Amino acid sequence: MAKAPRTKFEQTIPDYRRRILVALAKAILVPPLVTVLAFRALGSPFSAFAVLATVLSIPLTVVLRSRYSTWVEHSAAARLGAKPVPRVTGKLPGNFDVVKRVLKGFERGYVLQVHRDLFQEYDCTTLNLRFFWSDQIITMDEGVFQFACSSGFSHFEKGIMWHERIDKLLGTGLFNTDGEEWKKGRTMARPFFSKDRISDFELFERVSAPALDLIAARAERSQPIDAQDLLSRLTLDVGSKFLFGTELDLLSRPLNEPGRVKLGPKGSIPIEGHSELDPFTEAFETVAVRITRRGAQGPTWPLKELLSDATDDPIDQILEWIDPLVRRALERKEANRKAGITSTADEGVFLDFLASSTDDVEHIRYELITYLIAARDTTASLLTFVLYFFALHPEVCSRVREEVLNTFGTDGQPTPEKLKGMKYLRAVLNETLRLFPSAPLVTRMSKDAPLVLPASKEPLYLPPRTQVMMISLLLHRRHDLWGDSADEFMPDRWFDEQLIEKINKTPFMYCPFSGGPRICIGQEFAMNESMYFAIRLMQRFRAFCLAPEFQPAGSLPPAEWKGGSGRQGVEKIWPATSLTMFSKGGLWIYAEPSA
Repeated sequence: MAKAPRTKFEQTIPDYRRRILVALAKAILVPPLVTVLAFRALGSPFSAFAVLATVLSIPLTVVLRSRYSTWVEHSAAARLGAKPVPRVTGKLPGNFDVVKRVLKGFERGYVLQVHRDLFQEYDCTTLNLRFFWSDQIITMDEGVFQFACSSGFSHFEKGIMWHERIDKLLGTGLFNTDGEEWKKGRTMARPFFSKDRISDFELFERVSAPALDLIAARAERSQPIDAQDLLSRLTLDVGSKFLFGTELDLLSRPLNEPGRVKLGPKGSIPIEGHSELDPFTEAFETVAVRITRRGAQGPTWPLKELLSDATDDPIDQILEWIDPLVRRALERKEANRKAGITSTADEGVFLDFLASSTDDVEHIRYELITYLIAARDTTASLLTFVLYFFALHPEVCSRVREEVLNTFGTDGQPTPEKLKGMKYLRAVLNETLRLFPSAPLVTRMSKDAPLVLPASKEPLYLPPRTQVMMISLLLHRRHDLWGDSADEFMPDRWFDEQLIEKINKTPFMYCPFSGGPRICIGQEFAMNESMYFAIRLMQRFRAFCLAPEFQPAGSLPPAEWKGGSGRQGVEKIWPATSLTMFSKGGLWIYAEPSA
């Protein structure tokens, strides 16, 4: 099948192959060429010495460039009254050994533990990984977070490194744009997150009920259920109604059967037997994991994808499913226009509203993919880890259940007003998001001017056009901010007045939904949906227990984690991250019904 011609937007995506090939040419071809031309200009014979000089010109140029950039940064930092970001110093040229260490950590290590170890080794909260002599900043500093996301927001953008990795998936969607285009998209989306829409409890009830019935059916047979798979279906059904005006009804499709699954890109997938939507959801997960792996590799990831783009096939599958929905919406718009009918944000669904504002199929498609990821993955991630902690901490589960029954009884339907009084449930959600923020990484690139980062200990110099990766998962686990219990699940910390006062004074020490102008537009929708489902869950079930014997092979914590620092030594599942947090191989649990 012939590949479709590139669209107008696709033609603007930065060509990662060109960038890496030009960089390689500059590093490998230019120095020898200049050396040869220099010998010719001097009239020197091309002797053995000349050959040696030509060969050595490559490493010599690399060393000189690196030292020159170091001198430039130190000089610029001194002029601005700041210090350069501490650099990781590996044993191999270009920190190649550190690159391998980070990639191994991504594949086999505890989630982001390799970065935490590096921060501890260098005794700092902001580091320059300096992969292949290129600045790449990672941080878990609350001051840097606040500057990049809020007070210094205008000095940052997504940047070319981001766009190379992710443009084919998110295109012109809200998460992927900057400047006026981003402001326009944010303004257009805001009506869909009004108070009445984020509290669509009728929709929450309609989708939650069959999900709870599925858990109950498994419980009656004393069988476990893959909670992560179930919750992904639930949130996608809610999201599809919000976005498309129709529910995909994924909860009516056959569930993953215990003992008959294998490890998928993120969760568990059936060994055999698929529904027509399985390729779409698998493609969704595959592309998210591959894009995240690119980020872990740093600026040299294109070396592995020079011959073929690893995201092409899964993105094609996603678009094959999305595009017909977009075209049908545009057809409805045209039919309505001919009938003299107009739609508004208050009357239609998000897809129809997008179609009413533009005929650009490409833009509508990218916006839908963006919100589909947000609607499905972030809320499913939060609820998955809430259930995980219920299983690990039965006393917490019992206390939430007591609060629920005291407020709603065994069958009272949650209301927005009564949700405000669910203080312990809210504390459980806050604590879950502290330890496992749904989106644990935020990436920005500085613009053309040098900057001074107001880090917590001392101001740091940031060169122009430099990528900064902000890691909220590690920020939320810093012992100097959260105390010696930072790695422990303790919902009661959210009733500590001193801690709350500290968070109010230092708001970016806790930022599960990012912050500043780009704070997650759907955070209240996600929290309402999560609280609603948790309440209904507690009304029907009293306790949960992990079922590790049903986790697919390769999804349980490896033996080398035991005794490790932080949470890796106590974890019972394998937390991992793509664009969002997830439990590798799913979350298989038993549920104990109420009496």
